[in-house]
Amino acid sequence: MSRVFVKQAPRLVRQHLPLVQTLSASAVVDALEDAANLRHRDSYVEEFILRCESRALALLPDLRLSGIVRSLFALKRANVRSGTFADEVARFLLEECATGKLYDGFLDCCTANDLLLLYKAFAVVGYFNVRLYTLCMGLLATQTPHMIPADCCVFFQSHVKYVEALKSGGFHNSDHANTPEMILCPSLATEITLRFLQQDDATPEDLTVFAEWLVRMGDYYGISDELSGRVAALHRALSPKAVMFSVDHIHRLVQSTCKIKAHMEPLHLPSSLLFIQSLLHEAERRSDIHTYENALATLHAVEDMATLPFELVSGLLYTVVNNVGPGDAERVRGILRKRIQGSGTDEVEFRSVPMEYKIDTCPPAVVAVKVCEPVCGIKILQLREMLERLDISHRISAT
Repeated sequence: MSRVFVKQAPRLVRQHLPLVQTLSASAVVDALEDAANLRHRDSYVEEFILRCESRALALLPDLRLSGIVRSLFALKRANVRSGTFADEVARFLLEECATGKLYDGFLDCCTANDLLLLYKAFAVVGYFNVRLYTLCMGLLATQTPHMIPADCCVFFQSHVKYVEALKSGGFHNSDHANTPEMILCPSLATEITLRFLQQDDATPEDLTVFAEWLVRMGDYYGISDELSGRVAALHRALSPKAVMFSVDHIHRLVQSTCKIKAHMEPLHLPSSLLFIQSLLHEAERRSDIHTYENALATLHAVEDMATLPFELVSGLLYTVVNNVGPGDAERVRGILRKRIQGSGTDEVEFRSVPMEYKIDTCPPAVVAVKVCEPVCGIKILQLREMLERLDISHRISAT
C-alpha cells in the first residue's frame, strides 16, 4: 500500500481497512507509522492500528529487527497498549530465535545500533522482562567495540529506565535471586562508559547526555579512580571549547558536573571547577538569554561554590531576581546572602573599604586622580541591590 494518508484526514483510513490483511512486512510497518502520526483520530483509525498490529504479529519473522523496533515506537506514538505485541516479540526472540530453533540466525546480522534501538524500544513502551533484558545485554556486550558516541548515549538513557523499573518493581519475572545484579550489570555499563571516553567525535548533545549519565552512574555504581581521571581529562579538554555548547547544554552540563563532584577524587576536582567556570564564562560572554527555571536550577547547583567569581553568575542572578515568584523568593534570598557572606568582606569592613588613589602625570602638567574601588565592594553593592529589588517586588506583590 502506498503511503497516501500520511497526516491526512482520518476518513481516508477507512478505505484501506480491508487491505491490511494483504500488506507485506515492510508495508504494514509503514502503514502503522502513518496511522500513529495522524493528528486527528476516530474509531476507524483505532481499528486500522489494531489490524496493523495483528498483521505485524503474523509477519513477525519477516519484519526483521528494524521493523520490530519501528512497530514498537509507532504503537507508543499511537498511545496503544502494546503489551500483547511486546509479549509476542519477547517470546519470538527468546524461544523461536534460540540456538537450534527455526529462526536462530535472526539476530546474527544485527548491528550495534539495531540492538540498542531494540533495548530502547522496550524501555520506551515500558516492557521490562528479565529474560529479554539478559538477552539484550548479552548481545550488546558483543557489539561494544563498534559503538559510536551516539550509540553509547542511547544505552545511557535507556539503561536509566531499566534501573528505575527495577527499583519500582516494574520487571516481569523479577523473582530471580540475582535480579538486581543482572539489571545493574556494572561491568557492561562501565565498559560502554569507557568506550565513550575513548572517542573524540562526540557532539555537544552526546557530551551533555554523557555528563547526565555520570550522575546516575555515580549513584548506581560509584566512579572508580580510573574513570575519575578520564573524566577529569575530558573536562580539561573541553574547557577551551565551551563555545560549541548552546545555553541549554551549558545549564545541563553545569548542573551535572556539580553533582558528580561528590563521586570524584579530590585530586580531579580542579578540572571539574575549570570546566564549570569555562561554561559559565561562555554564557556571560555571549550574553545568553536564560529561562528562569534553568537559571534557578544552575544557581542552586553552584550554590556551595562560594569562590565562583561573581562575574560568571551575574546574568543568572539578574534573570532570577527579575522573574522570581513568591514561592522561590526565600530560596533566592538565601542564595544572595550566601554569596555576600562568601565575598570575603563583611558589612563593617565594607563601610570602611580603603580607596586607592593613584596620581599620574600624563600628559605632563596635568594631574589626574584615579579611584580604584575594590572589586569585592562592587560585587557586594550589586548583590545588595538585588536583595533590595527582591524585597521591593515582594512587597508590591503582597499588596
